[in-house]
Amino acid sequence: MEHRTKQLLIVTVVGVTLFAALMNFSSILYAAGKVIDLILPVIVGGILALFINVPVTGLEKRLKSLFKKSKRRPSDKVIGIISFVLTLICIALVIVLVLTLLIPELVRSCRSMYAQIEANIPRLMEYMKNADINVEWLKEWFYGGDWKQIMRNISDSANILITNTANALSSTVSIVVTSVFAIIISIYMSLGREKLYRHARSLAYAYLKPAHADNIMNFCRLFRRSFANFLAGQCSEAIILGILMSLAFTLFRIPYGSLVGVLTAICAIIPYVGAFISCAVSVILVLLIDPMLAVRCLIVYIAVQFIENQFIYPRVVGRSVGLPPLYALIAAMIGGKLFGIIGIIFFIPLVAVIVELVKEDAAKRLVNRKRGLKDRNV
Repeated sequence: MEHRTKQLLIVTVVGVTLFAALMNFSSILYAAGKVIDLILPVIVGGILALFINVPVTGLEKRLKSLFKKSKRRPSDKVIGIISFVLTLICIALVIVLVLTLLIPELVRSCRSMYAQIEANIPRLMEYMKNADINVEWLKEWFYGGDWKQIMRNISDSANILITNTANALSSTVSIVVTSVFAIIISIYMSLGREKLYRHARSLAYAYLKPAHADNIMNFCRLFRRSFANFLAGQCSEAIILGILMSLAFTLFRIPYGSLVGVLTAICAIIPYVGAFISCAVSVILVLLIDPMLAVRCLIVYIAVQFIENQFIYPRVVGRSVGLPPLYALIAAMIGGKLFGIIGIIFFIPLVAVIVELVKEDAAKRLVNRKRGLKDRNV
C-alpha cells in the first residue's frame, strides 16, 4: 500500500510539473536560453577538447610505444603534455598553410575581377550609346523628386544602420570573449581529461544505481571510440581527396590546383556537405578567370568526387565507424537539420553507438528467449 501511494504521488508531481511547464513554456524557453548562453563557453570548449583529444590520444600511444624500451622513459603526464603541444603545432601549421595559399589567390582573383570590370565598362557605355537608351526618366526623377522625404528616409536609414552596427559590434565582442574562454577551457579539459574522467565516474556511481552508471559509462566509452575512429577515418579520407583533387587540377591545366586541394581537404572533414562547399568555391574562383575553365573545373571535380565516393570512402571511413551508408546518410541529414554542421559531424558516430547498443541488446534478448524456450521444453 505504501509503495502504491508513493507511485501515485510521483505521478501526480510529474503531471503537475508538466502542466506548469506547458503553461509557462515561453518563460522556460527564455530561461533555458539564458542558461545556455551562460554555459556556452563550457559547451564549445568541451566540443573543441573532444576534437583535440583524438590526435592527442593517438600521439600519446605512439610516444609510449616509442619510449617503451627506453631506460629514461618520461612520465605519462609529460608524454601527455608533449602530445598536446605537438597537436597544437600541427593545427597551427595547417592554418598557416591554408592562409598562405588562400590569401594570395584571393588577392589575385580580386585584381583579375577588377581588371575585367574596368575593361567592360567602356563596352557597356558604348552599347548604351549605340542602343539609344532613353535616360529622360532619370532626369525627371532627379528634378521632380521630393528631396525632403528622401533626406528623411536617408536619416532614418542611417539611424537603423548605426543601431545595427552597434549591435553587430556587441555581438562580435561577445563571440570573441566566448571563443577565448572556450579555447582556454578546452586546453584545461585536454590536459586534465584523466582527472575529469575519474570525477565523472565517481559522481555517476555515487548518485546513480550501479546498473545505470554502467550503462552511462559504457555509452561514453563507445561514443569516444566511435568518434575517434570516425574523425581519424574522415581526416585520412580528406587528405587523400585533397591530393587527388590537386593532381587532377594540375593534370587538366586548371588554375588554383594547390588551393583547391587544401580547401577540399579541409571541407571534406564535414561529411556530404563539405564536398558541395569546396566544389562551389572552386568553381567560383575559376569562373573569375575564365568561364569555360569553370565548366571543365566542375566536370573534373565531380569525376574525382565520384571516384573517391565509390572506391575510397567506403574502405576508409565506412570500416572505421562500422555504420552502413544508408544509416550514415540518415544520421547526417537529421543532425544537419537539428544542429547544422556540428550535428552532421556528431550524429554519425552517435548513430553508430546507438546501432551497436541495439545490436547488443537484441542479441541478449534472443539468447534469453532461447533459454526460456529450452526451459519450457524441458
